[in-house]
Amino acid sequence: MSNRAAPDELELEPIATAIGETWAAELIHALRSEHREVIGAWPGTIGEARMRIRVTLRKRLEIVVLDELARIAYAAARRGWQAVSTPDPEP
Repeated sequence: MSNRAAPDELELEPIATAIGETWAAELIHALRSEHREVIGAWPGTIGEARMRIRVTLRKRLEIVVLDELARIAYAAARRGWQAVSTPDPEP
């Protein structure tokens, strides 16, 4: 996070990472339970990441903090997805 983040905001980074990892795991599980493949780029959006941060934390956050936590969650979700996805065979 930025140098201006308060200590309690820094403590939220691991939570945001866990939110992203859980997000990817849920989506991967849902696809596999439908016998669908995990293919291509991460399908999530930053908007979805913001929503997941808000729902999970249930506290008012400054927009700058919310955006940073959403970015962290999104990146964690994308890494989780990319760890198991295969390239899209269609261009």
